[in-house]
Amino acid sequence: MTRRWALVVEEVVGVGRDRTWGHQVLAEVVGTREEAVEELRRIAPTFTPQHPMSPRHQMLLRDGDTFLLISRGSMRDYHCVFRVWELLWDSKRPEVQADRNS
Repeated sequence: MTRRWALVVEEVVGVGRDRTWGHQVLAEVVGTREEAVEELRRIAPTFTPQHPMSPRHQMLLRDGDTFLLISRGSMRDYHCVFRVWELLWDSKRPEVQADRNS
C-alpha cells in the first residue's frame, strides 16, 4: 500500500555535558514500506554521524527494517539507529493528512 514514510536516524548530538540522544529525518519516501526500507538501505552507509569526529572504524548492521551504525573513535564508541516510520500527521503540512484520507 502506498503511504508516506520518514527515514529517521537517531544519534548522539551535542558536545561535552550537553550530549543527548537526538533524531533527524533524512528523507521521505512515498510508496510502499519495502521501497522506503530499500531507500534507507541505500542512504545509511553514506550517513556521516556527528560523533566521533574522526571514526577509526565503522560497521553497519541490519535487523529486519532497522539499521545500526557503530562508529569507533579514538576515545569511545558511538552508534546511530536508522528506522522507517510511517508519517501520519504533520502540523505544518496539511497535505500529509489529505494523502492519508484519499
